[in-house]
Amino acid sequence: MAHKVFIDGQYGTTGLQIQQRLEDHPEVDLLSIPSDQRRDALLREECLNEAEVVFLCLPDDAARDAVELVTNPDTVIIDASSAHRVAPGWVYGVPELPGQRELLRASNRIGNPGCYPTGMTLLTKPLVDQGLMPKDYPVTVSAITGYSGGGKAMIADYKAKGKDEQEDIAARPKNLDLKHKHLPEMQRIPGFQYPPVFVPTVGNFEQGMIVQVPLHERLLGGSAAEVHQCLASAYSGETFVQLFPWNDQSQLEEGFLKPTACNGTNRCELFVFSADNGLIMLMARLDNLGKGASGAAVQNMNVRLGLDETTGLL
Repeated sequence: MAHKVFIDGQYGTTGLQIQQRLEDHPEVDLLSIPSDQRRDALLREECLNEAEVVFLCLPDDAARDAVELVTNPDTVIIDASSAHRVAPGWVYGVPELPGQRELLRASNRIGNPGCYPTGMTLLTKPLVDQGLMPKDYPVTVSAITGYSGGGKAMIADYKAKGKDEQEDIAARPKNLDLKHKHLPEMQRIPGFQYPPVFVPTVGNFEQGMIVQVPLHERLLGGSAAEVHQCLASAYSGETFVQLFPWNDQSQLEEGFLKPTACNGTNRCELFVFSADNGLIMLMARLDNLGKGASGAAVQNMNVRLGLDETTGLL
């Protein structure tokens, strides 16, 4: 018997991506509201409580309001906003983290992770857990992502620009006030004492992402080889997380690591590069709309419902 699923915010970027993945999902009966009835509050509330699983693809405040409308105690909510990622009573939705699958299977409140934190957390949490990376490490995170991460408004803005304008905005660092809504989860989930210095950059491509975490070996509790081995042990046997060999060059194209190589998939690829001067670079590559958003949401649903985790995903 198919599971009834409702996407609240189905016409936004993440909502549309989740819908695409669920349309051919053999275990799902997708509830939807016709576009001309989108503002029907009673119909929306009915769907929220009829569904076995609800995906919230809404701004943070709207997501909080939506949770209040759910009175069915059996409804599972997977919130794609940042409203509940570190909230009490909510489970963080990265199944590959130690012990997380068991928590997800038992919870009706799941906070889908942010795209940047997905890469950063997969790279750092095993190192913190094993004592290789001190909890007071001065963490720095840089990342480049496609403009789809900014939602419909940013997508429209980029696509409306002419060729000359596009060349002028090839890469634009943002959040230079060093504040970002992802910082709480980037600190809390890996277990750091202090928030990281985080500067994201939006590139002139639609989707794809690379997250980078530079490390100094002298500040760690082990060598670059031990860092790589720790990650290898953490993700051995995982379908969607792939660690490449230490200092592997096979993915480089003329010396560059392409940020779009995981597009259309739920993969997250991890890399460890190091030099004999004691410097280490951890890198994660993923689709910001896939493992960084909608793919992760569907994976979390599969885990929670006891389905094959890969159903509906590449």
